[in-house]
Amino acid sequence: MNKQTVIDLILPRLKLIRTEMNYTQDQMADILGISKKTLVQLEKGRQELSWTVAAAVCALFRESALLRSVMGDDPVELAEIAVHPEIHSREIGSAAAVNWWTEVGQWQQYRLQQHTAGGHYRIIGVDGKRLFITGDKEIALAEFKRYMDIVM
Repeated sequence: MNKQTVIDLILPRLKLIRTEMNYTQDQMADILGISKKTLVQLEKGRQELSWTVAAAVCALFRESALLRSVMGDDPVELAEIAVHPEIHSREIGSAAAVNWWTEVGQWQQYRLQQHTAGGHYRIIGVDGKRLFITGDKEIALAEFKRYMDIVM
Protein backbone atom coordinates (compact mmCIF):
# COMPACT_ATOMS: atom_id res chain seq x y z
CA MET A 1 0.00 0.00 0.00
CA ASN A 2 1.30 3.44 -0.91
CA LYS A 3 -0.01 6.97 -1.47
CA GLN A 4 -0.68 6.41 -5.16
CA THR A 5 -2.78 3.32 -4.43
CA VAL A 6 -4.95 5.34 -2.04
CA ILE A 7 -5.28 8.13 -4.61
CA ASP A 8 -6.22 5.60 -7.30
CA LEU A 9 -8.95 4.17 -5.07
CA ILE A 10 -10.47 7.58 -4.30
CA LEU A 11 -10.22 9.61 -7.51
CA PRO A 12 -12.67 7.64 -9.70
CA ARG A 13 -15.18 7.61 -6.83
CA LEU A 14 -14.93 11.23 -5.71
CA LYS A 15 -18.16 12.33 -7.42
CA LEU A 16 -20.00 9.26 -6.10
CA ILE A 17 -18.81 9.97 -2.56
CA ARG A 18 -20.01 13.56 -2.93
CA THR A 19 -23.44 12.50 -4.16
CA GLU A 20 -23.70 9.77 -1.50
CA MET A 21 -23.19 12.45 1.14
CA ASN A 22 -25.68 14.79 -0.61
CA TYR A 23 -23.21 17.62 -1.13
CA THR A 24 -23.17 20.06 -4.01
CA GLN A 25 -19.89 20.70 -5.80
CA ASP A 26 -19.60 24.03 -3.99
CA GLN A 27 -20.09 22.35 -0.60
CA MET A 28 -17.68 19.51 -1.34
CA ALA A 29 -15.01 21.88 -2.63
CA ASP A 30 -15.35 23.99 0.51
CA ILE A 31 -15.09 20.92 2.76
CA LEU A 32 -11.94 19.74 0.99
CA GLY A 33 -10.39 23.22 0.83
CA ILE A 34 -10.17 23.30 -2.96
CA SER A 35 -11.86 25.41 -5.62
CA LYS A 36 -15.02 24.26 -7.33
CA LYS A 37 -13.12 24.39 -10.63
CA THR A 38 -10.52 21.97 -9.24
CA LEU A 39 -13.24 19.64 -7.95
CA VAL A 40 -14.94 19.62 -11.36
CA GLN A 41 -11.61 18.77 -13.02
CA LEU A 42 -11.01 15.98 -10.49
CA GLU A 43 -14.49 14.52 -10.94
CA LYS A 44 -14.05 14.51 -14.72
CA GLY A 45 -10.64 12.81 -14.40
CA ARG A 46 -8.84 15.75 -15.99
CA GLN A 47 -6.66 16.48 -12.98
CA GLU A 48 -4.64 14.26 -10.64
CA LEU A 49 -5.80 14.07 -7.03
CA SER A 50 -3.18 15.32 -4.57
CA TRP A 51 -2.18 13.24 -1.59
CA THR A 52 -3.38 16.00 0.74
CA VAL A 53 -6.89 15.94 -0.70
CA ALA A 54 -6.93 12.12 -0.77
CA ALA A 55 -6.00 12.02 2.93
CA ALA A 56 -8.68 14.63 3.66
CA VAL A 57 -11.29 12.49 1.88
CA CYS A 58 -10.25 9.47 3.97
CA ALA A 59 -10.57 11.45 7.18
CA LEU A 60 -13.62 13.59 6.44
CA PHE A 61 -15.66 10.91 4.66
CA ARG A 62 -14.55 7.82 6.56
CA GLU A 63 -18.21 6.95 7.24
CA SER A 64 -19.01 6.81 3.51
CA ALA A 65 -20.34 3.36 2.58
CA LEU A 66 -18.79 3.73 -0.87
CA LEU A 67 -15.38 4.66 0.51
CA ARG A 68 -15.50 1.77 2.99
CA SER A 69 -16.49 -0.65 0.21
CA VAL A 70 -13.17 -0.04 -1.55
CA MET A 71 -10.91 0.85 1.38
CA GLY A 72 -12.19 -1.36 4.14
CA ASP A 73 -13.57 -0.65 7.57
CA ASP A 74 -11.36 2.37 8.28
CA PRO A 75 -10.16 4.50 5.34
CA VAL A 76 -8.01 6.59 7.70
CA GLU A 77 -6.08 3.49 8.74
CA LEU A 78 -5.41 2.65 5.09
CA ALA A 79 -4.12 6.19 4.51
CA GLU A 80 -1.91 5.90 7.61
CA ILE A 81 -0.39 2.62 6.49
CA ALA A 82 0.32 4.16 3.08
CA VAL A 83 2.77 6.58 4.72
CA HIS A 84 3.94 4.80 7.87
CA PRO A 85 5.78 1.50 7.56
CA GLU A 86 4.53 0.50 11.02
CA ILE A 87 1.97 1.85 13.43
CA HIS A 88 2.26 0.97 17.09
CA SER A 89 -0.66 1.90 19.33
CA ARG A 90 0.34 3.65 22.50
CA GLU A 91 -1.32 2.65 25.73
CA ILE A 92 -1.84 5.57 28.07
CA GLY A 93 -1.97 4.81 31.74
CA SER A 94 -5.33 5.50 33.34
CA ALA A 95 -3.84 8.20 35.58
CA ALA A 96 -2.55 10.11 32.55
CA ALA A 97 -5.62 9.54 30.37
CA VAL A 98 -7.83 12.53 29.69
CA ASN A 99 -11.54 11.94 29.39
CA TRP A 100 -12.69 14.19 26.59
CA TRP A 101 -16.38 13.22 26.82
CA THR A 102 -19.06 14.16 29.34
CA GLU A 103 -22.08 11.90 29.69
CA VAL A 104 -25.21 13.88 28.80
CA GLY A 105 -27.66 10.98 28.79
CA GLN A 106 -27.85 7.22 28.87
CA TRP A 107 -30.64 4.85 27.94
CA GLN A 108 -30.11 1.08 27.79
CA GLN A 109 -27.03 0.50 25.60
CA TYR A 110 -27.02 4.05 24.17
CA ARG A 111 -25.06 7.01 25.54
CA LEU A 112 -25.25 10.65 24.52
CA GLN A 113 -21.97 12.46 25.17
CA GLN A 114 -20.58 15.96 24.68
CA HIS A 115 -16.93 16.67 23.86
CA THR A 116 -15.40 18.80 26.61
CA ALA A 117 -13.20 20.84 24.27
CA GLY A 118 -15.11 20.93 20.98
CA GLY A 119 -18.60 21.00 22.43
CA HIS A 120 -19.96 18.60 19.81
CA TYR A 121 -22.16 15.61 20.61
CA ARG A 122 -22.03 11.92 19.81
CA ILE A 123 -24.21 8.88 20.38
CA ILE A 124 -22.42 5.70 21.40
CA GLY A 125 -24.09 2.33 21.00
CA VAL A 126 -23.26 -1.29 21.68
CA ASP A 127 -19.55 -2.04 22.14
CA GLY A 128 -18.69 1.66 22.20
CA LYS A 129 -19.43 2.10 18.48
CA ARG A 130 -20.08 5.70 17.44
CA LEU A 131 -23.49 5.89 15.80
CA PHE A 132 -23.95 9.62 15.27
CA ILE A 133 -22.10 12.91 15.69
CA THR A 134 -23.22 16.55 15.36
CA GLY A 135 -22.39 20.00 16.64
CA ASP A 136 -26.04 20.86 17.27
CA LYS A 137 -27.47 20.00 20.70
CA GLU A 138 -31.10 19.91 19.55
CA ILE A 139 -30.29 17.56 16.67
CA ALA A 140 -28.28 15.36 19.03
CA LEU A 141 -31.17 15.16 21.49
CA ALA A 142 -33.67 14.39 18.72
CA GLU A 143 -31.44 11.64 17.31
CA PHE A 144 -30.89 10.20 20.80
CA LYS A 145 -34.68 10.11 21.28
CA ARG A 146 -35.00 8.36 17.91
CA TYR A 147 -32.68 5.59 19.13
CA MET A 148 -34.75 5.31 22.30
CA ASP A 149 -37.94 4.98 20.22
CA ILE A 150 -36.37 2.30 17.99
CA VAL A 151 -35.60 0.07 20.96
CA MET A 152 -38.99 0.54 22.63
